[in-house]
Amino acid sequence: MNVLILGNGFDLDVNYKTRYSDFAKNFRLCWPFEDAKDGLGGYLQERAKTDTWLDLESALLDYASATDGVAKKGDGELYPLGDDKEDFQRLVHTLRMYIARMIDEPPVNKDSVAAQVLDAALKSPDSVIYSFNYTNLRKIAYALYVNDSRHDRQDYNLDYAPVHGCIETNDIILGVNSDADLIEGYEFLRKNEQPGYKPTNLCQDIFSAREVTFFGLSMGKIDYPYFRDFFYSLCSGVVPTDQKKHITIFTYDDISRSAILKQLRSLTGTDLMTLQGNSYFQIIRTENQCSKDKQLLERWLKRQIW
Repeated sequence: MNVLILGNGFDLDVNYKTRYSDFAKNFRLCWPFEDAKDGLGGYLQERAKTDTWLDLESALLDYASATDGVAKKGDGELYPLGDDKEDFQRLVHTLRMYIARMIDEPPVNKDSVAAQVLDAALKSPDSVIYSFNYTNLRKIAYALYVNDSRHDRQDYNLDYAPVHGCIETNDIILGVNSDADLIEGYEFLRKNEQPGYKPTNLCQDIFSAREVTFFGLSMGKIDYPYFRDFFYSLCSGVVPTDQKKHITIFTYDDISRSAILKQLRSLTGTDLMTLQGNSYFQIIRTENQCSKDKQLLERWLKRQIW
């Protein structure tokens, strides 16, 4: 089994503006908090203005954290919980609207690394695909591989598991990790406690796979719990040579490469030497690929059909 796990960097590589910061900058299009001053909406508006790279889920955690969340006005008093719930519901609704518009607007980049990687996965009978994105991967695949400049709301016949829901089924899961320590009343922000949450076999499949590939996933603290046990297992003990897995991370450039390594060191509490020794670990950059990145990509593509 080869497991391909897609993050927002995949959508960006095929030319969709699906960053949270893109969403926040399009005030007139969808962003709901342009005039908000207080509570959750006001806080997100301030973060949208000040953060270079807005991470909505980290902002939600910073707002509702039981230790230092800014939902507290002082002396233990909170902003009205009901108002914050309404702001959150507006956020989810308008984010779904924004992504639906974005995926229908720009032409996709059929020559992107993301397009090559997905194509190889689709041609491999042993591939299992998981997506952390809200976009409909079937429509993206239609736009990439069908002889049509626009996907015109049609679907490509492929199987994949949307880990956090999809705009097509109106069940996108936006929020914080399940072990987050939240102010009482803000449990609705936990992803696994939201009505639309559906568990998957992701954690089991990455342990069973001979190859695990991440494309455009930042390994941030919100989603890392899905992979914590997997990476911990590779950062302790010794894995026999014939049991070593291929672990590939596709990321944008040197900056994002360094950020991923830093995040993995922080989250595993190791220097990653054991991880690199217990697996065939590599990071491939997608921006202006040098000869090394191109060679690594070619080898990855060939392994998918062996």
